Amino acid sequence: MVRLGTPVRWSGHEGQVIARTMSGEPFYDLRLADGRIVHYVREADLALPPERAPATPLPSLN
Repeated sequence: MVRLGTPVRWSGHEGQVIARTMSGEPFYDLRLADGRIVHYVREADLALPPERAPATPLPSLN
């Protein structure tokens, strides 16, 4: 399952998951970078960005 707000790539377009439909197979609605909304995109058709490395923790002030 892809979380809401996740940046994704679909058919050569950058976008963000804005909704999901939970049925036998999950479908997602995307907001593309140009503002278009695409409905009912299969999870298999999405490319997820690689996991980002966690931010470097700040040194302790203790």
